[in-house]
Amino acid sequence: MTRISVVMPAYNRADAIGRAIESVLGQTHPDVELIVVDDGSTDGTPARVRGYGERVILLGDGRNHGSNWARNRGLERATGEIVSFIDSDDEFLPEKLAVVAEIFAGRPDIDGLVDSFELRYPAESGRKPSPRRNPVIDDPELFRRAVFARKLYKATPAISARRKTLLEIGMFDETLKRRQDMDLLLRLCRAHRCLSTDRVLWIKHWTESSISAKRNTFLAAAIEVCRRHPDYLTEPGYRQGLERDVGRHFWRLIAAGDFGTVRKDLARYREWGALGRTPWRLVLRYLAQRAQRLVTAG
Repeated sequence: MTRISVVMPAYNRADAIGRAIESVLGQTHPDVELIVVDDGSTDGTPARVRGYGERVILLGDGRNHGSNWARNRGLERATGEIVSFIDSDDEFLPEKLAVVAEIFAGRPDIDGLVDSFELRYPAESGRKPSPRRNPVIDDPELFRRAVFARKLYKATPAISARRKTLLEIGMFDETLKRRQDMDLLLRLCRAHRCLSTDRVLWIKHWTESSISAKRNTFLAAAIEVCRRHPDYLTEPGYRQGLERDVGRHFWRLIAAGDFGTVRKDLARYREWGALGRTPWRLVLRYLAQRAQRLVTAG
């Protein structure tokens, strides 16, 4: 039976981490190791984790280093052949790890897997749950193109991989504050075969405090990914996802009335100068694509 290690970084999640932990401990797969790495919480998160006793391994040195540092410490400690990730405010569906184990067992040629999930919003928002179902991709070039072109939902908890491969590629880059999932997958699929599945296996709970919800960190992270993976800019088929994301970013800033960040990111964008298009042109293109999708869906 394949052991799967689940790594969970945690920072001040005493109110939500129980749901995440119990979703891992309640998996139908019989051989699961859960490692929670506390990243210097001050709200009693470690005490909450200790309440689960020996069923959960708790790591941390009492200081705040960042979620990628925490993920890497969990990876180093893991004993499973396969490693999956979960954020401390999300949850796995009961069959998640059984499906992951089955896929890896049936495909010894793959080293990475990206699955699908359901996005849920706070009850007070009135918004309905939304599935984030990935296409099924089993071709190395198509997979890499899908990561660049934003054709995959690739949040970190969607990623499972062989532990030895993650160690070989250098694990997570601890200097990245955002888009660590994209950077990891691009390094992983460069030399190793990966695939994606449309199976919905976990639930992402959207919160205002999540990193992906922070508007003022996106552009700097996108520029850094381009610096590390220059073909993001040089390959036309790759850069369409980047242009869409930049257009959406500036539109969201405007829609939120966050004009302070608009000014700062305009200056950063102009200094970068790599896309050769005004952000407003990218905004208009994004809105046109969005309208077309709505028409098609309707």
